[in-house]
Amino acid sequence: MYTAKMQLTVIVAIMVAFNAFGAENSPAPTMKGITAGKIEALTCSEGKAICPEHELMVRIVEVPAFQMAETEVTFAQWDECIKDGGCAEEASGWAYKNRPVHPPCVEGKACRFPFDEGWGRDQHPVIHVSWYDIQKYLQWLNTKTASNYRLPSSEEWEYAALAGASTTYDWGDELGKNKANCEECGSKWDNKQTAPVASFKPNRFGLHDMNGNVSEWVSNCFPTREKGSQSCMTYMYRGGAWSYPAEATDPRLYGDAYGEFRANFLGFRLARTPRSSEARP
Repeated sequence: MYTAKMQLTVIVAIMVAFNAFGAENSPAPTMKGITAGKIEALTCSEGKAICPEHELMVRIVEVPAFQMAETEVTFAQWDECIKDGGCAEEASGWAYKNRPVHPPCVEGKACRFPFDEGWGRDQHPVIHVSWYDIQKYLQWLNTKTASNYRLPSSEEWEYAALAGASTTYDWGDELGKNKANCEECGSKWDNKQTAPVASFKPNRFGLHDMNGNVSEWVSNCFPTREKGSQSCMTYMYRGGAWSYPAEATDPRLYGDAYGEFRANFLGFRLARTPRSSEARP
């Protein structure tokens, strides 16, 4: 039975984790409450969690209430995980292999930090992280915060990106100028690099950069080629990116890649299912 004493213990654990980092460096992201609703999405048939790409179908999907991070996970957030030992790679130097060395890495020493392409860290979205890397980050974050952060599903991501709109984008059918970061979006970062998170206005759900900037890994996958397989082979990502053409920022489109794939256009944001005892943010 869940008692008031147990609830107090959880709250204290969260406060200890928060205070260990300090308010400014807390690993907990700012979350936005997303109300339940329905969306017409490309997905597997009802009751099937994993299906081959050719079996995807457009159907009405019910999306329960959940929480979504206001921004993509930043280098500042990811680097805290590395410094704390939660996201450390083996001392292989994979992140800067055959690339110029930039801080926080040091010439001649193995680097455990994802490459930032020289664009800056801090509030830039983390890039060069794979789907598998993210699982380490989630384990670390949930331990630190006593919470249940996760990747959003593809359906949750699309629902949150459209924010109730029936148009191509949450702001209308036309891309417009300087509303996102992509190859032809009219921003100063177009086809050059990532923009710091929250550089553009949020959508109606209060979420920044759901179109462009970096593509975002989601939890859905496509199975291995064996008939009836429920084992994942590739994982989906959504949202277009700084280097993508404008049409690729349509939130209804997707890509997929192997779980170990890392790239300078690919990051992620967090989702969370609020516990029944928690107040909405």
